[in-house]
Amino acid sequence: MLVPSKFTRLEESTLFRMGQILAGRPNSESVHDLYRRTRHAFRDAAEFLHALDALFVLGYLELDDQSGFVRYAQRN
Repeated sequence: MLVPSKFTRLEESTLFRMGQILAGRPNSESVHDLYRRTRHAFRDAAEFLHALDALFVLGYLELDDQSGFVRYAQRN
Protein backbone atom coordinates (compact mmCIF):
# COMPACT_ATOMS: atom_id res chain seq x y z
CA MET A 1 0.00 0.00 0.00
CA LEU A 2 1.45 3.32 -1.04
CA VAL A 3 -0.16 5.57 1.56
CA PRO A 4 -1.31 4.97 5.11
CA SER A 5 -5.01 4.61 5.78
CA LYS A 6 -7.19 3.49 8.65
CA PHE A 7 -6.39 -0.09 7.58
CA THR A 8 -2.69 0.41 6.81
CA ARG A 9 -0.36 1.64 9.52
CA LEU A 10 2.14 4.35 8.64
CA GLU A 11 5.06 1.95 9.15
CA GLU A 12 3.53 -0.49 6.64
CA SER A 13 3.09 2.11 3.89
CA THR A 14 5.41 2.51 0.95
CA LEU A 15 5.43 6.23 1.63
CA PHE A 16 7.08 5.58 5.00
CA ARG A 17 9.52 3.03 3.58
CA MET A 18 10.83 5.51 1.01
CA GLY A 19 12.86 6.95 3.86
CA GLN A 20 14.90 3.73 3.95
CA ILE A 21 16.15 4.46 0.44
CA LEU A 22 17.23 7.97 1.42
CA ALA A 23 18.82 6.95 4.74
CA GLY A 24 22.55 6.27 4.74
CA ARG A 25 22.88 6.74 1.01
CA PRO A 26 26.14 7.19 -0.88
CA ASN A 27 26.39 9.81 -3.65
CA SER A 28 25.45 7.20 -6.23
CA GLU A 29 24.91 3.45 -6.38
CA SER A 30 23.51 0.88 -8.76
CA VAL A 31 19.86 -0.07 -8.56
CA HIS A 32 20.94 -3.59 -7.63
CA ASP A 33 23.13 -2.35 -4.77
CA LEU A 34 20.33 -0.05 -3.62
CA TYR A 35 17.90 -2.96 -3.53
CA ARG A 36 20.38 -5.13 -1.61
CA ARG A 37 20.92 -2.32 0.90
CA THR A 38 17.20 -1.73 1.49
CA ARG A 39 15.43 -5.02 0.71
CA HIS A 40 14.80 -5.69 4.40
CA ALA A 41 12.42 -2.71 4.44
CA PHE A 42 10.21 -3.83 1.55
CA ARG A 43 7.84 -6.76 1.20
CA ASP A 44 8.85 -7.41 -2.40
CA ALA A 45 10.56 -5.87 -5.44
CA ALA A 46 7.29 -4.30 -6.63
CA GLU A 47 6.99 -2.23 -3.46
CA PHE A 48 10.65 -1.23 -3.81
CA LEU A 49 10.00 -0.08 -7.39
CA HIS A 50 6.94 1.91 -6.31
CA ALA A 51 9.08 3.72 -3.75
CA LEU A 52 11.82 4.31 -6.32
CA ASP A 53 9.29 5.68 -8.82
CA ALA A 54 7.80 8.04 -6.25
CA LEU A 55 11.24 9.38 -5.25
CA PHE A 56 12.08 9.90 -8.93
CA VAL A 57 8.85 11.83 -9.58
CA LEU A 58 9.44 13.96 -6.48
CA GLY A 59 12.96 14.80 -7.71
CA TYR A 60 14.86 13.09 -4.89
CA LEU A 61 16.84 10.87 -7.25
CA GLU A 62 17.83 10.48 -10.88
CA LEU A 63 18.69 7.37 -12.85
CA ASP A 64 21.58 7.40 -15.29
CA ASP A 65 20.33 5.30 -18.21
CA GLN A 66 23.80 4.43 -19.47
CA SER A 67 25.43 3.33 -16.22
CA GLY A 68 22.31 2.21 -14.34
CA PHE A 69 23.38 4.21 -11.30
CA VAL A 70 21.05 6.14 -9.04
CA ARG A 71 22.18 9.68 -8.19
CA TYR A 72 20.60 11.44 -5.25
CA ALA A 73 19.52 15.07 -5.40
CA GLN A 74 21.26 17.51 -3.11
CA ARG A 75 18.54 19.11 -1.00
CA ASN A 76 19.30 22.31 0.90
